[in-house]
Amino acid sequence: MRGDRLLSLVLLLQARPAAAAPDLAERLGVSVRTVLRDVEALSAAGIPVYTERGRGGGIRLLDTYRAGLAHLSRAEGAGLAVGQARLAGDLGLGDALDTALEKLTGAGGRALRGGLAEARSHVLVDVDPWMRTGEAVPHLPAIHEALLRRRRISMVYRDSDDLRAERTVVPAGLVAKAGVWYLVTAEPALLRVARVESCTVLDEPAPRPDGFDLEAAWAALREGVESRPRDLHVVAEARPEAAALCRRMLRRHLRNPAAAGTRLELSFNGVDHAVAGLLGFGARVEVVEPPEVRAALGAAALEVAKLYDM
Repeated sequence: MRGDRLLSLVLLLQARPAAAAPDLAERLGVSVRTVLRDVEALSAAGIPVYTERGRGGGIRLLDTYRAGLAHLSRAEGAGLAVGQARLAGDLGLGDALDTALEKLTGAGGRALRGGLAEARSHVLVDVDPWMRTGEAVPHLPAIHEALLRRRRISMVYRDSDDLRAERTVVPAGLVAKAGVWYLVTAEPALLRVARVESCTVLDEPAPRPDGFDLEAAWAALREGVESRPRDLHVVAEARPEAAALCRRMLRRHLRNPAAAGTRLELSFNGVDHAVAGLLGFGARVEVVEPPEVRAALGAAALEVAKLYDM
């Protein structure tokens, strides 16, 4: 409906100092000509909207004008309700999120309130993957504070090899990936927040590098992790009754995910990586080769048995 589109246009203009007509057309799913006609209609209705030519120009809304929330739709209310409450809680912002939603609900109309209530009763967002509880991130609020204040952080960090080191970093952004928090530093580098063992926010300023784009930096860092070579080839045999389950759980390690049967051709980053990935399968998976992985798994199994006096 045109009325909904006009309200959406006003809200978009409130959120942006100046917006180009093609950008607005793309967001609203209409033509540039339609956007210009809508701007004329808003102006005729007394909405203080105007256009500026030249570099840095665009369609603008008078800064003092504010539109209310009474006409937000049921669908928009449902979208607000599907918030990441657990992630906000990790940041120490759980109460703030609840308060913000309460304010939006109070300011909105019946459709908005109905959409929020409906979504909360029908949709639950669980960001934690299967078979793993959420990681403890006690230092996340302090890291978030340093990020907002643009201050350096001094920390003790434990890497994936369990080595601890003191380091000072310039925080540039936080990313929650499948319920796991990562700190992107200005280098850029990627640090898992759960591995931060101590954290102090320093008074030293930490400005972002010119032109730094968090989304682009994250994409590059993620690609580096995902494309990391796995050059250890492991051959294993799964018990027939457990083969399908093992294939599902080891899918990202399978050299040929489309294959079937009990024989598993797997790739790992090294012997320790293979032991960590296979020990939990117990007797359901037997490594055939290489010998060093068989030996390492046997030693790890003996350590577990010794721990339980077996």
